[in-house]
Amino acid sequence: MLKSGIYTQLAPVLFGSGTAGQTGEKVKALGCQKVMLVSDAGVQEAGAVDIVKKSLEMAGVEAVVWAEAETDCPEGTVKAAAAIGRAEGIDGVVGVGGGSVLDTAKAIAAVTPNDDQVLDDVLLYLTGQKNYANPPIPIIEVPTTAGTGSESTFVAVVSSDKLDCKIGLPVPPSYGIVDSELTKTVPPYITAFTGMDAFSHANEALTEQKNTPHSDLLAFEAIRLIKENLPVAVQDGNNSQARDCMAFASNIAGISFNEAGVHIGHSAAHALGHLYHLPHGVCCANMTPAVIWFAAKSYPEKMKRLGNLMGAEIASDDPDEIGRQAAKAVREFAASVGVKAFKELGLTKEQVLKVKGMVYGDALCMSFGGEVTEQDVEEILAYAYDC
Repeated sequence: MLKSGIYTQLAPVLFGSGTAGQTGEKVKALGCQKVMLVSDAGVQEAGAVDIVKKSLEMAGVEAVVWAEAETDCPEGTVKAAAAIGRAEGIDGVVGVGGGSVLDTAKAIAAVTPNDDQVLDDVLLYLTGQKNYANPPIPIIEVPTTAGTGSESTFVAVVSSDKLDCKIGLPVPPSYGIVDSELTKTVPPYITAFTGMDAFSHANEALTEQKNTPHSDLLAFEAIRLIKENLPVAVQDGNNSQARDCMAFASNIAGISFNEAGVHIGHSAAHALGHLYHLPHGVCCANMTPAVIWFAAKSYPEKMKRLGNLMGAEIASDDPDEIGRQAAKAVREFAASVGVKAFKELGLTKEQVLKVKGMVYGDALCMSFGGEVTEQDVEEILAYAYDC
């Protein structure tokens, strides 16, 4: 029998090359008259902000451009932007950029109609112990990388000063616009590690407690698309077919992880990224083989299928052998697109193992669909470093 479960999609997604030009009409349909257009300096320089701003203006929507989003969404930047949003009287937020920009846009949408206390109480909101006094204003997300899937996920990952960690603030999007044309200016290295971020979403969704046949379907298809198209997109950023497929893979991996969830790998990636200021996708790429190795003990058939999708040609039915072969295939794939291992990045094994307590103490880690001990976490981190 198929496993029971619930599957939904948070918000409509307009997908396709050139669709960013429709942002204005979609924003207007949500009832917005004046929005904050959230981005960062690099995305603005690449021209994506101008494309979206022109579309908003043509639809008669006023745009307040704020291109000061920072990596990992520090709460200070959210507070600064929200203060501007209140002063300007915005009634919507449009995020244009990579994962940190999209997370920042979501957080701004929650904080603006409320106050900065939202960020102090992020854990209470995440665990459902507290609800917003005022609902977030509409959020339209326009990704410029193929990795985060934030346009289809319910959280904004923020760097909390109070908790000294990265944590999710629940803020569902109102609409997503996925235009692969906007990803063509992304450099090869960022293309590589953002693609591996999407891969990690799909992989962890397969073995999270809430996984369903529907989330599995999306996850396996995302993995197939990434295997076939990420190397092409890294080698030739102007390849429209590869960029289209990667944009779609990122989006459906995001839907899969929103429906099921992510677990140990992301808990570790958040901790490592926070401590050592490494890109999230790089941390995810390095953690994923170890997560596969560990998950194969509980989900050998799924990890065998994943390994075979990655070209491992696994014949064994032994869970440990399945895990090792599938992990090796994924690590070699990440290396082939230019994502360096932890040791190549200058980290020591001791530095990686240092986050054991942070990972094991994180509720996200415990959402794995099986038992996880503190010793398991140590072994997963060690495997991630050594493999």
